[in-house]
Amino acid sequence: MRKIVNKPQVKPLVFYGLLLVPTVVLCGSQDFEKSFGFFIVVLAMLLTSFIEIPILMIRTKKPEYSEHEARCISELYGVPVLEELQKDPERRYRTRITLNMGGFIIPFVFSLYLLRFFDPANEYALPLLEIGLITLLVALITFMVTEVKAGVGIIVPSYAGLFAIPLGLLLAPPDLPLALVARLLIFVPAIFGILLAMAIALVTLPRREVGSAFFNLGGVGSFYSIYLISFLAFLLGSMA
Repeated sequence: MRKIVNKPQVKPLVFYGLLLVPTVVLCGSQDFEKSFGFFIVVLAMLLTSFIEIPILMIRTKKPEYSEHEARCISELYGVPVLEELQKDPERRYRTRITLNMGGFIIPFVFSLYLLRFFDPANEYALPLLEIGLITLLVALITFMVTEVKAGVGIIVPSYAGLFAIPLGLLLAPPDLPLALVARLLIFVPAIFGILLAMAIALVTLPRREVGSAFFNLGGVGSFYSIYLISFLAFLLGSMA
């Protein structure tokens, strides 16, 4: 059964953790001090990816899976679907909507921080129009590839946020340094766009047709779409 603090998926956690090691070594040859705060955020996202903050409870329909189907889905997504189906005899879930600490709260707050304090020296103008446009395009693309999987939740492919990279580089003002492009025109709109797409998917959810015991926004099914683009934005900004 999924809880507020869940057992982390060991293999992806170890993989992405190890990926940070050569990245730090590589970036260490550059001016790493400027990217240290971003590194701490990316590390904190990974280490808190198993913490969920409940915000709401709704009622959704239980899927009619056989025991074999439920076990297969459990193995595929790492979610105890069979256990959650058998928890009570009712035909509807008492669905908890939660915000993942590492996949929603931390990147969202850091994005707001970057918008507020992106240039302490006031050398550059904040490209709000470009940020808004990329956010909407990322949200549109993400919503198109997002799937609501019965018994699991909202599934966002890990590649969804990658669309922000070419858009950010293409729409960046010519005088804006790459480090700021990575933060303001890649990381921020990718995070806002993915989170917006998940929110739309949740609001438009046909509760009488599909349901899950949990909808983990930024957690199960969507964390790695958030984390991958965060890591790549960190890498691009550090190499600038």
